[in-house]
Amino acid sequence: MKTLKEIHLNQFQLNILLDEEEKEAYRYIVQEGTYCVHCKDVCIEGVEVRENILNDMNDILIKGVCKKCEGYVSRFIEYGEFGDFVERANSFRKAIGE
Repeated sequence: MKTLKEIHLNQFQLNILLDEEEKEAYRYIVQEGTYCVHCKDVCIEGVEVRENILNDMNDILIKGVCKKCEGYVSRFIEYGEFGDFVERANSFRKAIGE
């Protein structure tokens, strides 16, 4: 079985991959759903996203910094278990020659 590669996504690519419901979940996670180990609380001012990565399991990994303390944070969104997202992700991978 072929192992999928991690793909760094720009905002345009991310918007193509996510449907409206997934975009809303993404916004929630970035704005108020990520825990900061430095603040010992949810990032109350949100996260400044530095990277979005489509990982080898077709999940989205968000890497960024807490807007309050500038500590590094990361958060997985487990989309790889949803068939419709996996189809879109695999089509995207094929389109970019991965």
